[in-house]
Amino acid sequence: MVGVILMVAITVLLAATAATFFLGLGSENLGQNTPQAAFTFDYEAGSPDSLIIEHRSGDSIRAGSLYITVSGASTANGQHGFASLSGAPAAGSEITAGSRVTFSKAADLSEASVTLNWQSPDSDQSIQLASWEAP
Repeated sequence: MVGVILMVAITVLLAATAATFFLGLGSENLGQNTPQAAFTFDYEAGSPDSLIIEHRSGDSIRAGSLYITVSGASTANGQHGFASLSGAPAAGSEITAGSRVTFSKAADLSEASVTLNWQSPDSDQSIQLASWEAP
């Protein structure tokens, strides 16, 4: 009877170890410290439209680890894209609570979606921290 219990325990331990390894939950991810932070988006329609992204609270984040993707924005000449950024911190600096970045250009954001992503400095993995959809 004791032998059967030991065999079941060993089997469960081996299955848990294999699942951890194959699901990528092992040592590869131990060095990652995904930031926990809250961001807000403040959209101002006008000519030009602008979108202010503010770090409201949480962990400081290195500026080079964040990137923003914008889809659905169109410029006055009908082309898609959006590429004017003011208030951006210098690469390597820390983004802390209260930091703000403003997108503004002759673009229509009325159908845009914006995501703020964090790229791990240790791997190719990235995580979406916040998103905004046009009203």
